[in-house]
Amino acid sequence: MKDMNWKRLFIILIIIGAVAAAVYYFVLQPAAEEQEAAGATTAVDVNTLAVNTDVDVVSAEGQIVPLRHTMLSFQAGGEIVEILVTEGQTVQADEIIARLDATDLEIAVQQAEAGLAQAQANLSASQASLEATNIGLTVAELGVATAQANLELVQSPPLTQEIALSDLTVAAAEAGINLAASNRNLALNVATEAQIRSAEAQVAQANANLNALQTQYDHLIENDILGPVEEDTRLQLQIAQANQASAQAKLDELNAGATPAQTRVAAASVTVAQVERDRAQAQRDLLLAGATSEQIRQAEVAVEQAETAVTRAQLTISQAEEAVAQAEAAVLQAEAARDAAQDALDRMTLTAPFAGTIATLDLELGEVAAPGIPVGTLADFGGWLVETTDLTELDIVAVRAGLPVNVQVDALPDEVLAGTVEDIATVASLTRGDVTYAVTIRLEDVSDLPLRWGMTTFVDVDVE
Repeated sequence: MKDMNWKRLFIILIIIGAVAAAVYYFVLQPAAEEQEAAGATTAVDVNTLAVNTDVDVVSAEGQIVPLRHTMLSFQAGGEIVEILVTEGQTVQADEIIARLDATDLEIAVQQAEAGLAQAQANLSASQASLEATNIGLTVAELGVATAQANLELVQSPPLTQEIALSDLTVAAAEAGINLAASNRNLALNVATEAQIRSAEAQVAQANANLNALQTQYDHLIENDILGPVEEDTRLQLQIAQANQASAQAKLDELNAGATPAQTRVAAASVTVAQVERDRAQAQRDLLLAGATSEQIRQAEVAVEQAETAVTRAQLTISQAEEAVAQAEAAVLQAEAARDAAQDALDRMTLTAPFAGTIATLDLELGEVAAPGIPVGTLADFGGWLVETTDLTELDIVAVRAGLPVNVQVDALPDEVLAGTVEDIATVASLTRGDVTYAVTIRLEDVSDLPLRWGMTTFVDVDVE
């Protein structure tokens, strides 16, 4: 019996093998050869593929969404100290929704603004110094011209033309008196303005430091933190108060104007110019009397000294220009520091990115907000959209922007709403195993209907 069973099994295996060979030989092999030949001889041009236009309508499900909506979140972390809106409230663009505790950042902004004021005062002083050095160069160049003219007069016989030139020299010296008086007034005014600006900046810096220490000391007292920390902070506060009082006293003194001693010093330049005028007049008298060799040498030395004064003035201008450039760079740096501090402070405030309604708000005073974590939703209910949820890749090829759409809302079975395809997603999503593309449909006038965010809809896109 066992031999019979083995024989039957052997015969069955032979029959199965024969059938498989026949299928491969007569069916699979010719099909594979035809496919290989077709692949070797025919290239598919993707540009000639046609979209299936047999369907007139593409249907899909979707849901109602507002015209615009966004999640609200802080850009920085911290304790929530103020909430200015409630759910359902309408807000305008950039309207403040909530604030975080920003005491330290506010102090940092004050200090940065004080630093900027100091940098600007330094720049004003540097620019005033440069202007003064330019005037000094002009005076030095005028001195060279005068000295050279005087030397020529001394070396030449006392002719009528020379006498006339000597008269001009005296006139130039008279003009020098006027210039010296003008420079005196300018020097006093510029110096006073620069000093006042610097003093104001120092007062602002002292006030910022005093406010920061006062805030810190008040915090210690309110929280009953005593001992070495409180004593050290109190000492620093007393020092800051003394510095503030000193800076204010200096500013008050400068605002009082120049002292008699300062006025006398500034007036000395006019006296010097008057002496120069007298010297020019004396040289004219000597010219008429005839110059000696000693006088000629003195005139030559005067020219050399005048030229040296021009060189020094030019060097001073270069130094003043470098000081202005450094002061300008310091102002730019201070402005950047101020902007950075202000930006950090602004991040502690949550504002509405556009006008809309606070749809949800999950905030509590005293809780700590984390940066980037949603705390609410802002929506623009000025219009309604439909976003499809199951439009597959097979149907999306027939849809394009601008096509008309009929929309039925599951909660309003008797209404058929009109809409238009507004946008088609460029990136697919995987929905229940299907590749789908979200299509945004803008609904036409539906102001009288009780639509709500998230309602289920059924859409028919007319693709004919």
